[in-house]
Amino acid sequence: MTNTVPVRQIQADMGTLLRLVGRRLRHVGLSPAAVLELMSDVPVMVLEDLYALVARDPAARSSVVYAYESHLSFRALLAHRVAHDLHRIGMAMTGGRQPDHALVIAARCIAETAKRETGVEIHPAAVIGSRTVIDHGYGTVIGEQVRMGSDCYLLQNVVLGSRAIRSGPAQWAGRRHPRIGNRVEIAGNVAVFGPVTIGDDCRIESGARITEDVPAGSRIRVISVLQVTSRNLGRPEQSAQEAVRDHAGFEVGDDAADRAV
Repeated sequence: MTNTVPVRQIQADMGTLLRLVGRRLRHVGLSPAAVLELMSDVPVMVLEDLYALVARDPAARSSVVYAYESHLSFRALLAHRVAHDLHRIGMAMTGGRQPDHALVIAARCIAETAKRETGVEIHPAAVIGSRTVIDHGYGTVIGEQVRMGSDCYLLQNVVLGSRAIRSGPAQWAGRRHPRIGNRVEIAGNVAVFGPVTIGDDCRIESGARITEDVPAGSRIRVISVLQVTSRNLGRPEQSAQEAVRDHAGFEVGDDAADRAV
């Protein structure tokens, strides 16, 4: 087996995603095959994501085929590439004024299916740059207005979301979600909330909660929570056996289970 994934295989998998929403496509006079032809750039982006994953994740074992066939977090990104292009086409057909257009709904359906199957939720409108890696990924949420640069790396349970719940259309104006620069690394269990900007070449380590802009080239670390490990050198005041004996009124030894039976 060669260590390559043909473009035709990627196109076939994209076609499978589009067939899931075939009824909605036909509603506007399009077939999955016709939409696939409109997405000529997507297979190239998928290949770039795939090779970035293999180059940067040791668990991929330097195998393009292994990563493509088995990494669900990569599949979440593949689904997003399709959903995002479908969302773009749908909004372009209505001048950006009808989010209830059939293609926009179809894009959201693809995203929701990927969320259910992979544990990664990416809004179809989110813009994700080239050669992105989502490693592990489970619990990761990327909001509608997120703009992410190229060559970024995200681990599991990363939330790029809004800072507060807005109660109605009067409060929906303006930017709600983060903008992420190029070559940004975000470790596990990180939340970036609100209209903040993370500059290029930043590294955000696990557990951080970001609500303010981060200058380019910064490293964010959590230092307020420390793990302190020490040996228990003393004997407990009362052993587990002694506690059971005092409570139950009989001796407890290695054959306690046999006596209980």
